[in-house]
Amino acid sequence: MSNSRIMFHPKMLLSFLLVLALAISSGTAAFAATSAAATTTQVVIKLKLGSGQMTVDGVASTVQPPFQQKGVTFIPLSVLTKGIGVQLQLTDNKKMTLTHSASLKVVMATGSKTAYVNGVQKTLPAAPVAVKGVMMVPLRAAELLGAKITFTASTKEIAIKGPRAAAAGGKGTIDTDAGKSKIGDSYFKWSMNYPTGLAQNYQSGTGDFISFQDVKKNYYLSISVEEAKDPLTAKEQRDYLEGYVDDETVLNVKEIALPSGKFQTMVTKSSDGFYYEYRAIQANDRFYVLMFGKSAKAASELTANKPLLDSFAPQFDAKNAALKDLSKVKDGVVTYKDADYGLTIQLPPEWEEGYEDGISYYNGDASITFDITSLKAGDTLEAWVERQKAAADEVIADAYKEPMVATDIVWNGLPAKLVKLAFTDDGTTWYESYRIFAVKGSYKYDTQLDFERGATELDAADILSKLQNNMKVDFAKVEKTFGQVPDSEDDIDQHKTVVKTSKKYGYSITVPEDWTVSGIDMDRDSVIFTGVGVGFTVAVEKGTSLEGYPEMLEKSVTGTGFWKLDSRTNETLAGESAVKLAFVPNVTTKAGGKFVLYVMEKNDTIYVVQTVISDSNATTFNLKQIDDALKSFKFNG
Repeated sequence: MSNSRIMFHPKMLLSFLLVLALAISSGTAAFAATSAAATTTQVVIKLKLGSGQMTVDGVASTVQPPFQQKGVTFIPLSVLTKGIGVQLQLTDNKKMTLTHSASLKVVMATGSKTAYVNGVQKTLPAAPVAVKGVMMVPLRAAELLGAKITFTASTKEIAIKGPRAAAAGGKGTIDTDAGKSKIGDSYFKWSMNYPTGLAQNYQSGTGDFISFQDVKKNYYLSISVEEAKDPLTAKEQRDYLEGYVDDETVLNVKEIALPSGKFQTMVTKSSDGFYYEYRAIQANDRFYVLMFGKSAKAASELTANKPLLDSFAPQFDAKNAALKDLSKVKDGVVTYKDADYGLTIQLPPEWEEGYEDGISYYNGDASITFDITSLKAGDTLEAWVERQKAAADEVIADAYKEPMVATDIVWNGLPAKLVKLAFTDDGTTWYESYRIFAVKGSYKYDTQLDFERGATELDAADILSKLQNNMKVDFAKVEKTFGQVPDSEDDIDQHKTVVKTSKKYGYSITVPEDWTVSGIDMDRDSVIFTGVGVGFTVAVEKGTSLEGYPEMLEKSVTGTGFWKLDSRTNETLAGESAVKLAFVPNVTTKAGGKFVLYVMEKNDTIYVVQTVISDSNATTFNLKQIDDALKSFKFNG
């Protein structure tokens, strides 16, 4: 992602940089079910972060590996359904109703931290997300079902112990329509016989992945569709198909010819007693993968389901009244909804929903973000916009941006501002950023579209029109759902400074308050400060002589192949003699920059103070901040 592309929205850059320094912890929020399950039979489930194996009462099975994100542990939904045995009902591919027993029901939804236990509202540490077609939920959701959780940080092991769900009832079938004997997707162009006895349990945002399962979890079926315009040989198709096989033993590989085309097939066995048959075919500039799994004693039992698998075809007959269309693409768009934000947005199927906190969508290098923050007392739409424009002007050099243009528009019935910023890093590739600013009641609404200018697969005007005219927000819902949501940018003063001191290494430095720092411990041997397009580092090494050290640094920097030495001079920094090394890019382009370091010795310790800035961010403001920080560096006592 381009630095300049983030300049218009500084907090995006800060978030990106801070990811590297986030400490992973197990999360501490605790929940309890409001009523006990009807059954007293206990189940013990064990998993491990990063491991694709789960044991249920000692019996192993494969799962999507649990992971941690921003201090929250996520587990696959199958831990609750397959492990604890709760019955799942999925509505609109977002709302999950988990029935544990007649007296315990839990409701969650993707994109929302709010859960309900028998109608009583609870708060999860994070919203459930879909990752590669698998629904992942916060580990703490298990406690809503009456389970107790143990997490061992040293081994990354997770133990879940709780009451096993009562036997699930219900028909366990797809939401059927009378007279329908086939299912398919009109956009992705596939169809097959109705999978009797299976219920749809997941569908991705665009519908390029869909899966089904029976109530007892003995059968599994999924269809995955990927773009594949370049013709693939049979071997290439088999090689690609192997990427879908996860911790399974391959038993048989062959090609089969059906009226609908030639399929590459693969039969596998997993450690949990499941046998799988994979089928792949390339058609319609797409690559289709059909996956069927069955709890069985031998692979030969898969043949009983051959008629169902043979019925799959990369084609959709819209005139067939017996064919039920499962497509999420209607009239060329996918409708995304978020209950917490009261948000409805329609986007072309090339766009995908993001998985991080908040609302985001992606299409290659283009992105859409939507953010809601509280309006401070006395603030106005005009003042907010002017602050954002001024911040961008201070950190992007004039030669690397076009004048910002602000237009009065109407958005969701509100007077709003549409602000356009175009910028470049190298004078060749340009990026455009459009932000819609609006204020309603207690909140500020910020919608942003970023993309590379000239991107052939992006109709930017169409997307911008959809954001301006078709994006709907339920403001009453927002006021009801959210409390105080501070905007960190409201408290940022780019001109304010703060003193940072290292007692261990005996130095202090004054830096802009809005620069981020790698960690909070100034007594580390390397401290990195980061501004927008600016890097500032203080590194310390004890017990080392200055002799030969500047030459070693020069060789290390020039050895990257990007930088070359521009000058070497003797200077004074913090009252001490220092060697100053200045580097410039090897290749002269508009995407240049400056890399300067000072190296000095004091009390048998080497101190290296270095700065780096890109030409596109070498504004008077940024250069002065670097210069002021250098001049402020001093030794204590």
